[in-house]
Amino acid sequence: MPKFIVALSAALLFATSAFANVITIKFEPAGGEAVSFAFDTEANTSTNLATGDAAPYTFDEASNTICGAGPDGAELCATFEGPSTEPTVGQSGPYTTNTGTAGTATIVSIE
Repeated sequence: MPKFIVALSAALLFATSAFANVITIKFEPAGGEAVSFAFDTEANTSTNLATGDAAPYTFDEASNTICGAGPDGAELCATFEGPSTEPTVGQSGPYTTNTGTAGTATIVSIE
């Protein structure tokens, strides 16, 4: 795959696409359990697919960072490596969080 378009470059699509309403991304941290989130562009919410917990999110295109509330209510941000481009299903690449974790994010679906 090309230099990763960072799974959360999907967030760029959130702001610009007229057809995509939900983008599902699986985050696989190094040494931890994978978690998948569905990002709804119309409601501007992210939903943890395992728990059903939903919260608003923001995306900073300049830094390629998406932020939302973690399970304890604290802000959790993921920054993706690589340029932001229009995402496609199957793209994956590295990310780091503001809590010091890192891993790979993969775009699972775009609806």
